[in-house]
Amino acid sequence: MSFLDILVPVISVTEDEPALLAAETVASFAKGGVTALLLEVQPDPTYTYEAATIGTMWEEILNRAQSQFAEDKALLDKRAATHPMTTRELSILPGALERELAAEARRADLTVLVRPGGSFVEGMRQTMYEGALFGSGRPVLVVPPTWKPGQLGRNVVVAWNGKREAARALADAAPFLERADAVTVVTVGAVEPRDAITDVVAHLARRGIKAQARLIDDAGAGEADALMVEAAALNADLVVMGGYGRSRFREFVFGGVTREAITSAPLPLLMSH
Repeated sequence: MSFLDILVPVISVTEDEPALLAAETVASFAKGGVTALLLEVQPDPTYTYEAATIGTMWEEILNRAQSQFAEDKALLDKRAATHPMTTRELSILPGALERELAAEARRADLTVLVRPGGSFVEGMRQTMYEGALFGSGRPVLVVPPTWKPGQLGRNVVVAWNGKREAARALADAAPFLERADAVTVVTVGAVEPRDAITDVVAHLARRGIKAQARLIDDAGAGEADALMVEAAALNADLVVMGGYGRSRFREFVFGGVTREAITSAPLPLLMSH
């Protein structure tokens, strides 16, 4: 597997710049191509306050949305003129965003998204993550809003808990692991027999990937926090982990570890479900 086709869904060119930069970084070593998909999310009365759907207020909302999209399109066109990327546009209603983004992500090898800088994913961004992570069957690279171009995937921490999602993430991370200078497989707490993590390291060795194993205690801080502390101590520039969710009324919501990681991770995450 290689990341030949990299998708970056964009709802704000300024806010999503870190995702575009990370996608270009991956494309540079994977010899892939970057497609920026500019999303024109149409205002929908169902997703707005009732008072805003009548009279001139609704017209104002429509005009503001159209103006913002035109501004972002101009910014993206200007960027595309000096960067190796292609651009497309998708006009969509909020209710179809998750389904349509999942379909777009299925046609790419990797989807790159920027996470919010504060509270957990809200509004359209939550829908984007859920569609790409749970609906595509493809890996998702999540980058912090402050990420700057630099090392990405040279010093990798792989979170291992023995679950299906962790195994999927391990396999999807191959393009990073095969070129990494350092790979550390980390298990937080006693989630599996201690020999299991050694078996994962041996599995990677048979694929020509030299890795070391680390068993750590969460010390009451929580699995995600303990993982990020360990990644920081190892000077990692990428964490590979499974993306966990649970179904609620036929809708996916993030499980605790996934939610905590996306909320607070100070470095890029490669996630698979």
